[in-house]
Amino acid sequence: MHRSPKYVQVYNQILKMIKQGQLIPGEKLPSEEVLRTEFDVSRVTLRTALSLLKEDGVLVSVHGKGHFIKRENNFSERGIESLDSPIFKSLTTPVTDREVYYHENLPSAFTDQLFHRSDEPYYTLNIWYQNDDGNLANNLAIIMPETVKTFDIDLEDSASITQFLEKNLYQHAASSQLTITVSERDRSTFRRAFVGRGPLVLMTEDVFGLNGQRLAQNKYYVPSDVFRTTLNRYPIKFQNRER
Repeated sequence: MHRSPKYVQVYNQILKMIKQGQLIPGEKLPSEEVLRTEFDVSRVTLRTALSLLKEDGVLVSVHGKGHFIKRENNFSERGIESLDSPIFKSLTTPVTDREVYYHENLPSAFTDQLFHRSDEPYYTLNIWYQNDDGNLANNLAIIMPETVKTFDIDLEDSASITQFLEKNLYQHAASSQLTITVSERDRSTFRRAFVGRGPLVLMTEDVFGLNGQRLAQNKYYVPSDVFRTTLNRYPIKFQNRER
């Protein structure tokens, strides 16, 4: 019988220890040196196993702190297919704070084309999602002046901007289109530093109103170190029965 590779054996052993209660969800894993000694494997083998455990949502890595066992998921919860802010369903670690600000910008060819306008200024709204480790994600939203008036956004009030981007926008939206890619933008071009060292995942979301007009374009930048999301999929015939 074929014997599983060592990294698979380590993967299964750690998973077994979690299920048996030897390792508790939310707690930090022992150091890599301790685990290497425990399983008698090389650094490469151990890190391959840990990478697979992270890929499968079992572990979460926090830069400078180590690997943590992810708290149990409720698989009945909806993923990013629901029409609301995707940011909280795409982070592996909780948000405890926000930095919010805005800019008024001169007209640009890009925004004129995006919103079907001609030589019209626009606003960019920024939310930096944070916790004790630093900046977890950035939401850069592009909106037009009429949207500020329609939603009665007080641009001098951080809570008003947050309420719009996280709640009110989606309550008045008919649909949105979300595209997920790996950003080619260098981390150093941002005004704030992100946690981790991995590449940035970019979620670009165009939010549309009842008449098909674009209400906003959101760009969510999230370090791959803290990014994980779920999209629940169903057969087309099942979707048709729900309509």
